[in-house]
Amino acid sequence: MHLVLLWGILDINFHSPIIQGLPIVPVLKNAPAKRLVLLIADGLRYRTFIEDIPPYLQTVIKLKGAWGISHTRVPTESRPGNIAIAAGLYEDPSAIFKGWKENPTDFDSVFNQSQSTWAWGSPDIIPIFTKANKGNVQGESYPSEWQDFGGLQNDTLRLDSWVFDKYLQWLEKNSHTIKHMDGIIFFLHLLGCDTIGHSQKPHSREYIENMRYVDKRIEEIVNKTEQFFDDGSTAYIFTADHGMTDWGSHGSGSTDETETPLIAWGAGVSFTGTRYDVDQADITPLISTLIGRPIPSNNEGILRRQYLSHNDMYNAQALLNNLKQLSYQVKGNRIISCGTSDDSIDWRELELNKRIWQINQHINNGQILNGIIKAEESVILAKEYLYYFRQYQRSHFLTYMTLMWSSWIIFLFLKIVGIPRREIKSSVLLLIDVIFTILLFMLIMTHIGNNGNNLRHLLYGFFTIISVWLASRNLIILIPQLKKQNMQKFVTEVGGTIFLLFTMFMGLTYRVALSAGMLFIILMQKVILGEIHNVLLWSGLGLAVFPLLPIVEPHPRIYIVLTGICIMICRVTLKHQLKYKKAIEIIRLIITGLIYLKLIDGRHWVSWIILATVPLCTWTYTANAMDRIEGIIIGLFCPLSLLSASYEPLFFLTLAVHLLHWPPFIEDFDKTTKNILSATDFAKAAFFMLYTLLCFFGTGNMASISSFDPSWTQHFITVFSPFIMCSLILFKLSIPLILIGCASHILGSPTAFLSVLFLGDCLSLPLMYCVSPQGSWLEIGSAISRFTIAIALPCILLLLHYISYPLMRWNLKHFEYVSLEKKHIV
Repeated sequence: MHLVLLWGILDINFHSPIIQGLPIVPVLKNAPAKRLVLLIADGLRYRTFIEDIPPYLQTVIKLKGAWGISHTRVPTESRPGNIAIAAGLYEDPSAIFKGWKENPTDFDSVFNQSQSTWAWGSPDIIPIFTKANKGNVQGESYPSEWQDFGGLQNDTLRLDSWVFDKYLQWLEKNSHTIKHMDGIIFFLHLLGCDTIGHSQKPHSREYIENMRYVDKRIEEIVNKTEQFFDDGSTAYIFTADHGMTDWGSHGSGSTDETETPLIAWGAGVSFTGTRYDVDQADITPLISTLIGRPIPSNNEGILRRQYLSHNDMYNAQALLNNLKQLSYQVKGNRIISCGTSDDSIDWRELELNKRIWQINQHINNGQILNGIIKAEESVILAKEYLYYFRQYQRSHFLTYMTLMWSSWIIFLFLKIVGIPRREIKSSVLLLIDVIFTILLFMLIMTHIGNNGNNLRHLLYGFFTIISVWLASRNLIILIPQLKKQNMQKFVTEVGGTIFLLFTMFMGLTYRVALSAGMLFIILMQKVILGEIHNVLLWSGLGLAVFPLLPIVEPHPRIYIVLTGICIMICRVTLKHQLKYKKAIEIIRLIITGLIYLKLIDGRHWVSWIILATVPLCTWTYTANAMDRIEGIIIGLFCPLSLLSASYEPLFFLTLAVHLLHWPPFIEDFDKTTKNILSATDFAKAAFFMLYTLLCFFGTGNMASISSFDPSWTQHFITVFSPFIMCSLILFKLSIPLILIGCASHILGSPTAFLSVLFLGDCLSLPLMYCVSPQGSWLEIGSAISRFTIAIALPCILLLLHYISYPLMRWNLKHFEYVSLEKKHIV
């Protein structure tokens, strides 16, 4: 069920909006330009550009063309930015399944619709447009090794000079072959500003010099182009795919990242010199209109007449084409979103069709200006309708998921705490079965009646009906019953559990909320356990401090790690046990400290021996559960210290002390009530869940493994080996979690994991609304991580329980299972 729900959330939010097979609008006749040169300066932000405008482009702005700000959308990255310019569509959310490296779904672009396109530039951008073309797009890229962010400026200039030189060479050799052809595009992708911006920052002298170099070469290619073709039929567009922050990054939604310059001049372009801002996708219909080619079928952009010269008849036809293209998308999205057939029609489509007819009438009657005004109003309306149907599909499926998830939670709750009713009316059950059978039949018939257009609607509806049916049957068959206890204590525990769920929900986004949750746990422990040990109180306060500290960075703070080692040595020294065992543990801790100080080189065998001997050291402890956990803490502490960079050992020690001073306060249930839960069970389950989240976020975030520093594993291995290094970091992150799993053998109850399962599902229900396909890749990835952790939390705790089984149950002396003081069945 969890896999179905996880798949559903990913499918709803990251399903491609691109529709294949949409009708293509007709070619425009009498286009003002035969060819267009598209220049995209990757990473050129508007603020730097306007503060120090290069001389040639400044002349163009004042005397030759139209200009303004092109507003991009998040994520402000190169691939989605270039696609928005050339195809009129923004980030395809399904790109998450390709690691954001490419669009999984083929899309239409101005290059596909052109008569012929030649493209030169980055090996990360040019292949996007050449891999799925109709044979009319030719591209060439320089070696990927040239894209070195740490390279010298001259090397970076080589990226742009290569592109300009390739274009000029093509002009000299091949320009005569297309001199009289229409619908030609030249695409020059210029990566220099982006590369220098990352390495030298966008306010640096090198960045401005690169911008001026691009300006100088643009002047050269414009002069050469006009010289070779000599017909005044070439249009030029200069823009950028995204901007950049002062510290040289991009991807988010700050003004510096979302504002880029746009300059258009040449054949068919207005030369009023006035500024007019546009959305980035609006560049696509502008390109198509200037060369008279069909607008790409999935374009979301609106043609901005302010950039076109005053040819009212042509402009009116171009706007009408833009409206038709958007109306085709509205119909396609209506069929997909509503699961209806091609033959049916929505009132929104009727409205657009009516407007198309009215605009045609205005044009045919010679009322061109009225037609233009009507068309400009209509394209904005068509875009609103398009977004309505796209959002309708997501909202519709989220409603299905909410019903499905809520029904599952009800079903699970009744299975955990429900007991059979004394009297069950079979007629009511039969009525429920009949109703849901009819609903299933209607769903299937509706799907067949729509020619099986949308299988997704059928699947979501099917799972939702089945889930609600199971929940309804169990509501009739079972009645919830919790173990009787004091009412005041019951209300306190239920209210506390709900509050802890809220703090966990907030803690997945804001670590500080976990501190509030930990403080509340201390109060709850006082209610549940009555008198609590002072050490349990102070260690709980200590755990509440860690989420307030900065996330652990890879740069080692040796003194903090050594402090943790010294504290553990003192603890072992004061512990009552056999002298030879105490001596071995102290020597093991001292060797760990010497390795961390690099007085001993542990890379070859010493560090690995310390890691490999963890189970052996653990199994020498007695069968007493608390004694065994002491051995596990000492055994795991040494490899954790060798993999630490800051306060991780102190967090582990604080968590260990806290768990060790939990009194094994679990009442045994008698045979008649062993399956009945109490509010205390749910409260303890919430404790374990918050402890687990503290292990994830107390010292940082699990997502940091994707950017770990090799220095973290320097005491085990220094030769770069991603698999071994990642395995070691994963082991380090799992050490506090293993401790939680060991504690569950003592503190857990027979129904603890069922309680965790129920509470985990309650936690993940609101989190599914936080998953969104919009925002930066970091924001999208973080939302997915939070939801995945919440939905997987019960499985994680159950897995930890069984992984810790050998550590808790095996005995080295007899090499057999040892008995705990308490045995519980999960």
